[in-house]
Amino acid sequence: MSQFKVIGFDLDGTLVDSLPDLALSINQAFAEVGLPQAPEALVLTWIGNGADVLLARALEWSGATLDPEAIKQLKRRFGFYYGENICNKSRLFPNVKATLETLKTQGYTLAVVTNKPSKHVQPVLAAFGIDHLFSELLGGQSLPAIKPHPAPLYYLCGKFGIYPKQLLFVGDSKNDILAAHKAGCPVIGLTYGYNYNIPISEANPDWVFDDFADILTVIN
Repeated sequence: MSQFKVIGFDLDGTLVDSLPDLALSINQAFAEVGLPQAPEALVLTWIGNGADVLLARALEWSGATLDPEAIKQLKRRFGFYYGENICNKSRLFPNVKATLETLKTQGYTLAVVTNKPSKHVQPVLAAFGIDHLFSELLGGQSLPAIKPHPAPLYYLCGKFGIYPKQLLFVGDSKNDILAAHKAGCPVIGLTYGYNYNIPISEANPDWVFDDFADILTVIN
């Protein structure tokens, strides 16, 4: 067994390619109020800081000026559509399920730490048959702070009684790398995710991998 006891994972862009469903849901909500339709490649650059920031970036791009109540309604409609579309087009990235199963079999405690709305986290994992592999699911409303704040990683250390160096974190964006660095946790950056079209290597993770299965080379 390696130094690691717990392995934490981001969700969108790390485990699940959720971009198609996020883009679809934004565009459906926008269509209701006559706003323009955003291409997936653009929506990709808005992901990573939670639903509120995603929508704020989308609205800024649209050029629309909405009053606070209209923005609240738009958020509600986006949430509704995403609930409907949660695994319509989304897919697990290659080698995710098999690698997670291997890690679980080897005795590692697995956790998800995402800025995604908390209510959507378990349904996404359940849709792909991997929810049972995780001992903790932290979403955007689970704690007072979200990534890049280190609070979620500190929480995992406290819950499982480990030092930060015993928590390996795996993510695809600079927010993941920043949170891990601040918490003192080793971190893997994956190249295939949603990092605002910036190479994840620029955030200086401890390891950079193109394939999810390469995580096994760190812990074995």
